[in-house]
Amino acid sequence: MVVFWLSKSTEAPELWYANPDVVFIYLNEEESARALKELKRQDVKVPLVGETTLIGQKVIELSGDAANGAQGHIGLTVDAPNPNLKAYGKKFQEKYNYIPDHNGIKGYLGVYMIKAATEKMGKVDQKGLPDALKGLTIYADKEPGILMDLTIDKNGDLDRDSFLAVVENGKQIVKETLPKLNK
Repeated sequence: MVVFWLSKSTEAPELWYANPDVVFIYLNEEESARALKELKRQDVKVPLVGETTLIGQKVIELSGDAANGAQGHIGLTVDAPNPNLKAYGKKFQEKYNYIPDHNGIKGYLGVYMIKAATEKMGKVDQKGLPDALKGLTIYADKEPGILMDLTIDKNGDLDRDSFLAVVENGKQIVKETLPKLNK
C-alpha cells in the first residue's frame, strides 16, 4: 500500500493503522518540513518519498534531522556530480552565505537560455523568443553560463539530466543521475 499525502494540514494523518509500504509527500517547503517532523514523531519507518521540494535545502534546514532518509527526484541541485553546478553552488554560497536551491539555479539558467535564444535570433524579440527556444539545444561547453547541456523540445518542454537523491546526515546526497530523455 502507498499512502499519498497531499493534505494542507500541518499534521500528518496517523499512519500506523494504514501499514503503508511508502509515504509519498508532495507539499510546499514549509509543509514538507512539518510533515517530516510529524512522521518522525510518529516513528514512521517506511520510505518517505517525494519530489524536488521534499529533499531541497530549505526543507532540510527547516526539518533538521527529520529529513534524514527522505528521498526523491530533483531536477537541479548543486550537490549533483556536475562540475559546473558545483562551481555555481560554491560561488553562490561564498557571495550570499547560504546554499542555493533549485529555484536559484532555474533563475540563473533561465537568463542564459534567453541569451542563447536571443543570439540565435540575432536580435531582441520578445514575441519571437518562445519560437527561438523551441528545438534549441544549448551545450554547457559552448555557452558560458549554461551549467548543463539542455534541450527545449518542439513543445517548449525542457529536457536535461536530473537526479535521484536522499538526505543523509542533514545533506542532500545524489545517488543517481537520470539522463536526458532524448539524447
